[in-house]
Amino acid sequence: MYKAASRKIGIFLTGFILLAWMAILPSLSAAGMNELSDGEMAAIYAKGLSSFTLDGNTVNINFSGVTLSTWTEIQSMKMGYYLKGGTTAWDNDWTTVSLGTSSTDLVAQGLYIKVGFSGDITNPATRQLEYVQIGTTSLTGPISANFNSFSGTLDNGVTNFSRTNLGAATITSSGGGFYLALQRSGSQMGYTFNWGSATKTP
Repeated sequence: MYKAASRKIGIFLTGFILLAWMAILPSLSAAGMNELSDGEMAAIYAKGLSSFTLDGNTVNINFSGVTLSTWTEIQSMKMGYYLKGGTTAWDNDWTTVSLGTSSTDLVAQGLYIKVGFSGDITNPATRQLEYVQIGTTSLTGPISANFNSFSGTLDNGVTNFSRTNLGAATITSSGGGFYLALQRSGSQMGYTFNWGSATKTP
């Protein structure tokens, strides 16, 4: 089962990386440009798969038309082992993880990558990477695990957890936003999982 879960995760991540490449890399096509007639233009309907914007010191890559659905089981998932507040430990240490269930998939609609800098973003000598977020504008379904250590928020930042033992629990989202972040400093330094609106049981 562990190998099957690893294979599913690999396929999921490979697909996401390919989508990111499609948005970032320039076209490699060697085909020439052909002029279309008015009639041909009128018959074409298209919508962009992705968008890339620079808003001040924030880079945004959006995949608004993408939906991902999964039921994946993972024996152990750990992120961010380092010294923080005088203690060396994991930001997140989850075991017996289930993303979705046999009857309810975990569904992400609309994916994005957000990268924030400080300093002059146009100057490599002074700019500094502050955070990276990979998320979705709408997450539906449950994530269950033994949350031996959990860092993040379940209520859009109203309550922040830092390396907190939540025990065996299920976190359920009904369509709110969600993102995984890696942040250089501040109250959410390190790796955090962040829900816009979710419920935890028990």
